[in-house]
Amino acid sequence: MHPDMSEIFNLTRFGKLFIKHTAEHYKSYLMSLTVLVGVMVLGGSFIIFIIPGGFLDLQIQSSMFVIILMLAGTIFTSTIFTDFGNKNKAIASLTLPASHFEKYLVAWLYSFVLFIVVFTCSFYLILAFLTSLRHLPGQKTVFLDVFHRPVGFQVILLFALLHAIAFYGAILFEKLHFIKTAFAFFIFVAFLIFFNKTLLGILLGRDVMPAAPFTNARFMEHSKGITISTTGIEESHIIIPMLVLTLLFWVAAYFRLKEKQV
Repeated sequence: MHPDMSEIFNLTRFGKLFIKHTAEHYKSYLMSLTVLVGVMVLGGSFIIFIIPGGFLDLQIQSSMFVIILMLAGTIFTSTIFTDFGNKNKAIASLTLPASHFEKYLVAWLYSFVLFIVVFTCSFYLILAFLTSLRHLPGQKTVFLDVFHRPVGFQVILLFALLHAIAFYGAILFEKLHFIKTAFAFFIFVAFLIFFNKTLLGILLGRDVMPAAPFTNARFMEHSKGITISTTGIEESHIIIPMLVLTLLFWVAAYFRLKEKQV
């Protein structure tokens, strides 16, 4: 017998759960945001005063945005199910009068949607502050457009994949979520690189240098480096596997949460 839709998701019940989660965790979230802002301000100030001219061009801005988003986002996501690692808190969380999906959705919204919104707003405020520290005559500051396609979409897609992996790791492991997830992730990446090197070596009949899938293939021939570019590969050939992997990890995290509540 299929469960009634209201048993899976009820807007009133979800709203109460969201408010409860916010009331219980807003202090730690504000503290995390303060640390993040502090790191961005100090790091950005340091960069401004060490680079020639103290000018934050688009390349520096994009590098700062991507690196901090990926690192801070995955660290924050890995803590989103911390209560389940504490026996007393886990019992209280698991016995809440809310569905699995509603508990999952609250954690997903906070760690993915709200994090992106808060991070992006904070980034631009800090960027405006940093660029005002050293105003250079005749030099107009151009701000990074994170909504620019296709780059903006690719960044969000990459973050979604890393978020999904960290999200699954957060519910899979009871302690040291980020460290264990990161370790498993890098082992998996190393396996992919090894598999890609082996497969390309078989296809090309040469000893190919290690490289990640969908990147350029490099090998030596007559003491000369040869590069086979992947720029001709359609974007969909990369985007679709990333989307599939992201959805798989999100779904796996949901069913892992259900297992904990059985």
